[in-house]
Amino acid sequence: MTLDANAVSWRVGEALIVDKIDLTPKPGSTVGLLGPNGSGKSTLLKLLAGTRRPTTGVVTLDDTPLSDLRRRDIARRVATVDQHSDTEVDLLVAEVVALGRTPHRGIWGGETDKDRAAIDAAVAYTDIGDMLDRSWRTLSGGERQRVQIARALAQQPQELLLDEPTNHLDINHQLELLTLVRRLPTTTILAIHDLNLAAMYCDTVAVLAHGQVVAHGTPADVLTAELIAHVYHVKADVRLDGPGRTPVVRYLPPKQGPDLEL
Repeated sequence: MTLDANAVSWRVGEALIVDKIDLTPKPGSTVGLLGPNGSGKSTLLKLLAGTRRPTTGVVTLDDTPLSDLRRRDIARRVATVDQHSDTEVDLLVAEVVALGRTPHRGIWGGETDKDRAAIDAAVAYTDIGDMLDRSWRTLSGGERQRVQIARALAQQPQELLLDEPTNHLDINHQLELLTLVRRLPTTTILAIHDLNLAAMYCDTVAVLAHGQVVAHGTPADVLTAELIAHVYHVKADVRLDGPGRTPVVRYLPPKQGPDLEL
């Protein structure tokens, strides 16, 4: 059982942002949401998280519609990491990670042994033990993303949703972060722009265009030169590398116009 989208649509007025999308991740897998800006990736993640309700269709968690579940119950199972996470309060890293236990605490409950064990496990898994006494505001983008993943893991979720987790990170931190994500003991769905990174780290990819899934499958099956030309309107060479047949995408520059005389 997992988090499923069944013929999910979402519109604003006359604008159809997500159009009858089906998505059924295999439990424990990593699924990449690909597509140009405005294709519906972030909106789909919000629908899967239950922070937006579909106009039509249904998102289910273990076959139960999210609309039938309490917000707290969803938060115990589904964790999210957004592109831009910030706070007006100057929190320590340890306090940010501890926020992940909020869905599990009662109104009057303090931190329990189970809370501390979950926090300690999340800190160890993400290797942020040396940051706990630092202010959130002093962290780099890569450090913040790692801390946010620790906060999400402290929720002990079974599903993890990430919106552009590598945005604004240098390549070293992108690889470091995605290696961490790939090892997580969760079903993970992440929106990502970089096709080569998606090919390296995702079990399957779903390519969105104009709010619809136009292709879904393994990176080797989906990431073809024809699809890239159709969806992104650019030419590319794609070769399959190594025993895992990982696609490697090389973009071709567009034709140049006449030289300018300056």
